Amino acid sequence: MRYITIFCAIMACVFLAGCIQSDTVIEVKKDGSGFIVETVKLSNMLLDSLKNMSKNMAEGDADAEDKPKAEPEDPMQSMMKDAAGRVKQYGPDVKFVSAVPVKGETMSGYKATYAFRDINTLRINQNPENKTGKPAAGQPAKKEEIITFRLVKGPVSVLTVTMPKDGTEKQQANEVKKAEKKEKTEADLAAEEMVRMMFKDMIVKVALVMEGAIVKTNATYREGSRLTLVDMDFGKILENKDAFEKLNAAQPKTIEEMKEIVKGIKGLKIEMNNPVVVEFM
Repeated sequence: MRYITIFCAIMACVFLAGCIQSDTVIEVKKDGSGFIVETVKLSNMLLDSLKNMSKNMAEGDADAEDKPKAEPEDPMQSMMKDAAGRVKQYGPDVKFVSAVPVKGETMSGYKATYAFRDINTLRINQNPENKTGKPAAGQPAKKEEIITFRLVKGPVSVLTVTMPKDGTEKQQANEVKKAEKKEKTEADLAAEEMVRMMFKDMIVKVALVMEGAIVKTNATYREGSRLTLVDMDFGKILENKDAFEKLNAAQPKTIEEMKEIVKGIKGLKIEMNNPVVVEFM
């Protein structure tokens, strides 16, 4: 069933069991310090399912061990706790500042703020997979796709942003197989609809906000002092027939591989310049 193939490909790309929206903003000051503001949201339906699962497990443990029932674990509180414990992944001098819940009609999660002293030591994983906790026992380690930074200070400071590189994996993803034209079965159509429903609200964003005036940059997407590195709306991707077919054939395993396949789709902002250079003062 060909649409189960693309379903598995996207799952492999983000290692998620449901829809996620990830928005990471790096605020850079003139002295090289700054803040990371990370907003992560899951569908309310998924959060409710996780909460019910935690409740059932707590009740089951209490019945099995003849103990008082434990309070079920709140998935949103767990997400915020995980965000606090993830601070060292961003770099050796990054400090956790705060995490607050974010609630909406269809999506809820948290907004976490981290402070850094030196952007040269900062590491940003563009793949949202690490925001869903540790991999389950027996599962492969989650792949990191690290964005790095180099700042040279001066009257006009120069920030160089290096995006992840996939090497042979990207080459393999670019060699999109020409799938045979086959008539869709009912199972194919059902799998396709499942993909659209699960991932239609999924969004991954990474942006820079510079303090001061930008003198020059090769960044493709700039609005004032804000530079967008990644803005991928999976709903738009899934609505594009050609992109959908290419993803199904290539089976990308990383965000970088997916970028190569979906670039050019209207409504997506994907920075293809690597590195991105920003001169500011």
